[in-house]
Amino acid sequence: MSLNTEFKKHISAHNLIGDETHALIAVSGGVDSMVLLHLLLGLRQEKKLKLSAIHVQHHLRSDAEEDAILVKSFCGENEIDYYRVDLDPKSRPKDQSVEAWARSNRYSLFHNVQKSIYADIILTGHHGDDQIETILMHIVEGTGLDGLKGIREKMENIVRPLLPFSKTEIETYAQNYKIPFKVDSTNRDLTHPRNFLRHKVIQKLKDQNPNLNSAIQDLTSNINDISDIIHYMMKSISKRVVEKQENGKILMNLNELLDEPLSLKVHLVKHVLNDKEIQWRKYHWERLKHLISNGQTGTIIKLGENEVLKNRGNLIIKKISSSVNSHFEVHQGEKIQTDNFTFTWQTTDHYSENSKNSIETVDGKKLPKSIVLRQWKEGDYFQPLGMDGHKKVSDFLTDIKLDRFTKNSQYVLADKDKVLWVCGRRISDIVKITPETTQFAELSFRQDVV
Repeated sequence: MSLNTEFKKHISAHNLIGDETHALIAVSGGVDSMVLLHLLLGLRQEKKLKLSAIHVQHHLRSDAEEDAILVKSFCGENEIDYYRVDLDPKSRPKDQSVEAWARSNRYSLFHNVQKSIYADIILTGHHGDDQIETILMHIVEGTGLDGLKGIREKMENIVRPLLPFSKTEIETYAQNYKIPFKVDSTNRDLTHPRNFLRHKVIQKLKDQNPNLNSAIQDLTSNINDISDIIHYMMKSISKRVVEKQENGKILMNLNELLDEPLSLKVHLVKHVLNDKEIQWRKYHWERLKHLISNGQTGTIIKLGENEVLKNRGNLIIKKISSSVNSHFEVHQGEKIQTDNFTFTWQTTDHYSENSKNSIETVDGKKLPKSIVLRQWKEGDYFQPLGMDGHKKVSDFLTDIKLDRFTKNSQYVLADKDKVLWVCGRRISDIVKITPETTQFAELSFRQDVV
């Protein structure tokens, strides 16, 4: 059966492309993407498709412009909307490989164009041999379960309909239909690990097992089934032991998992993070295992854009905060509002009792006209309400058993270096209400729940 027929059957059986879909096809000019474009032309009238093509010019090869010319010409001849975007290799960070830089930018551009032209899906030309290369690359790197999931055929709005087909089938189709394409000369460079696997390893494996493509397909299908089961389990367990807290923090109760294997706890953290940007490597797993099993209270590790804190029998997870203004000069009647908190200072002629730590009523005459709201710093002292002596703010926060994240972000209200209120915790004895108080000030510091 021809690739054309098999392709149509596969699209229909798995509902990969619906009728009247606007598809944006990533077309490099190589044989894979050009064949994909040609196959979709065969479906255009039948499924009433709108086809658009995007070509990314990476400017990494001297002959790369020929690829762009070929794709533009083919699209023009076949009434396919053509979009071109250019990358500047000089913008690549020094600590990022060329391959990683090209890939991340490429997909970002795909999504940008897809949104701007209101396309429904993005199609790429990944095929069965790409899947084999990816799995072997991950095995060589010492992958875990996720690395064996391989390339997903459908993930969100990205579809890879050629995954069941081999490179040989694609090249034969291109030859039979005389489809023009360009050969990337860098694909012959055996210093690239993927190229080495492609030319020196995979062909020998295929000689031993002509059904290698279908075998790898079965492997990835089985692994994805197992992954779905793990995801279901993690979702169920997280309802029992995971709690979302103020300011976007997440608390995971390790005491509820004392009898569970360490690997389950690590997978639960990964599930809770749900950070697709983290490329989970061995050192990520090892650091997390060590934190859970041997980490001391107060130990923090970074995972992608997140910080994970060991706090007694819990893990606390939060996004790494960007630098924000943590020093505000405030006056009576003003309101300070940020993404994290709201502060107000109002004068009132009476005293109202309340049980909220976020609101305090103090002697208004003991407050200067201008005070500072800032994060506490080492060396800060204050006289806690009801105490004769003074105490370090650091010691006070430790005594009330704040976790390190909360402690580090604690605000105080201060007159120069004299702390008047550890916001939301305790006022200073020097601003307390007495029988002689005639003017009352209501201070409010409310941390917003995200």
